[in-house]
Amino acid sequence: MLISLFETLFFWLFISRTEDDALIGLVSSYTGNLLSACQNLTAPQRTAVLDVLNLFINSTTTDTAGAAAAADRAAFNGILLRNSWLYFSGGLALLATTVGAALWRRLQMRWGQICAENLVLVLMLGAYEWMFFRTVVLRYQAVSPAELDRMVVDQVEDTC
Repeated sequence: MLISLFETLFFWLFISRTEDDALIGLVSSYTGNLLSACQNLTAPQRTAVLDVLNLFINSTTTDTAGAAAAADRAAFNGILLRNSWLYFSGGLALLATTVGAALWRRLQMRWGQICAENLVLVLMLGAYEWMFFRTVVLRYQAVSPAELDRMVVDQVEDTC
């Protein structure tokens, strides 16, 4: 049960947030450069840029689709969060039933040793996950903005 609790907390408090932050950081790397360039444009240049963008992007449609996607994602992830706690609760209920049956049948169990061993195993798992994420996962170099720039430019050049 401790592993189930650990995995639930680890995913929802660390993994999901890390994923979201990575994607937001990627978008920020693009918009930051774009916004810096736009600030240096004259009013007529800005108008020309916006006119070109409006040919390809309808901001109202994009905003509406983005809001709907955010709501859908929040609802879907809410179900996943609920399910993860239901799995934990179900496992806890099964454990409680098993322990209750063992106590009712007066089975001789080394409860302290069992709990201590499980706690140590979960702590070892936590230490391993922490080390692995700190030394491998979080240091992994994903596709860089420069590579994405190249992909976008190549696709636009090939298509247009």
